[in-house]
Amino acid sequence: MLGILRQFVRALTGKVDALEFSLGILFGILLGLIPSTAVDPNAGLLGLNGLWLSLTFVLLLLRASIPICLLFLGLSKLLGILFLDQASFGLGQSLLDGALSQSMVESFATSIPSWQLHTYWGAGATAMALLISIPIFLLSYLVMRTKLPKWREGFGQTRIARILGGFFLFRIIGRLLA
Repeated sequence: MLGILRQFVRALTGKVDALEFSLGILFGILLGLIPSTAVDPNAGLLGLNGLWLSLTFVLLLLRASIPICLLFLGLSKLLGILFLDQASFGLGQSLLDGALSQSMVESFATSIPSWQLHTYWGAGATAMALLISIPIFLLSYLVMRTKLPKWREGFGQTRIARILGGFFLFRIIGRLLA
């Protein structure tokens, strides 16, 4: 719990680098669009989607920004519920019924059934998440790599940053993160 709070404070105080920030966006979109529960209840891992659990583990392993991930997870979950669920189902149906080979579909169902890639919604949501998240990740990384240091420097010289830096709480947070 303290690690999550520390990363949240790092994101707010500007101590997250561009790759951590962009990875947070990538995993937030992936985890938001991929169903977290098992679409096929007989094939789920403890009632959950194994791919979703695997991505969560990789998120923690790569040390992506958890606050940014949670923000984009919520936004993409809302976007998925409002607009993309039907599109994901249709994409999954066209992938599993026509675009992918029958042997690949059967291997999804037999080798990694907990990943839910053998279901229309699971396969479609995964493909949709990859199509959306990878370009946004690349774009955000390219922008943040060049712009983030300039933004931090500009923000550090503003009056509000100097005022906030004088508060007792922000001094304590600064010492904890140093």
